[in-house]
Amino acid sequence: MTTRRIEPIILNFKNIRLERQRTNNRLVYSLIEADNKPDFNKNINDKELTRVLEELDYTFDRFWERCRESRDFGILAAGRLAKCASRQGTKDEEVQLTTCNITSSKFGIKITNLSATALRPTKEGEIVSAKTLRERAIPKDCCLKSFDGLIEGHLSGYITAKVAYGSGGHQDNVFEEVDTSAEWWTKYKTDSPEKLVMLIDTDLTSKFNRLKEKYQDYTNIKVFNHLDFQNYIIENFSHQ
Repeated sequence: MTTRRIEPIILNFKNIRLERQRTNNRLVYSLIEADNKPDFNKNINDKELTRVLEELDYTFDRFWERCRESRDFGILAAGRLAKCASRQGTKDEEVQLTTCNITSSKFGIKITNLSATALRPTKEGEIVSAKTLRERAIPKDCCLKSFDGLIEGHLSGYITAKVAYGSGGHQDNVFEEVDTSAEWWTKYKTDSPEKLVMLIDTDLTSKFNRLKEKYQDYTNIKVFNHLDFQNYIIENFSHQ
């Protein structure tokens, strides 16, 4: 029996609302595939599940069994039950991270979306939690922007995630923020086994390539878009 090759998920960030919905659908089906009922229940519309069970006259166990035994049935169910993207105030960067985690979780790598205050690098070289920040009374102006994602498992590290399309001053700030995080990493984490992933989806190709070239000699700093990051994980961790 041949194993179906896992392919990366490709998103079009110019049509982000549609992609959010697709990501929601894929996430629900990935949890069905993983037989992960607790996380499945956290990521669906509960009322819609009740309606589906009533319409099919199924118990939940029977419904789950059908989803697991039939890929087509499971995909259709996921599309029906996934949360509606138009009702979510989701950041584009959360879509990046969630999508990459759907792929990475198949290889023993967990990518967690972090809140805006969860983990911050300080200007003295530490990475501190919001609790530590409060307990030690560290001023926020002594910190850089917090990390967007945490990587755990066969690969470990942190993610700075950005979606930047079009020109203008704001897009320059996006690249400056990411570059500042990478400069900090070169100063304090050069010898760390953890990696800093700069996850950037953009149409500003020249800026992206300049950033990539700047850090190409650092083995624990990676500059990826969402597709390249998934391919990196598939190519390097498929035999773990």
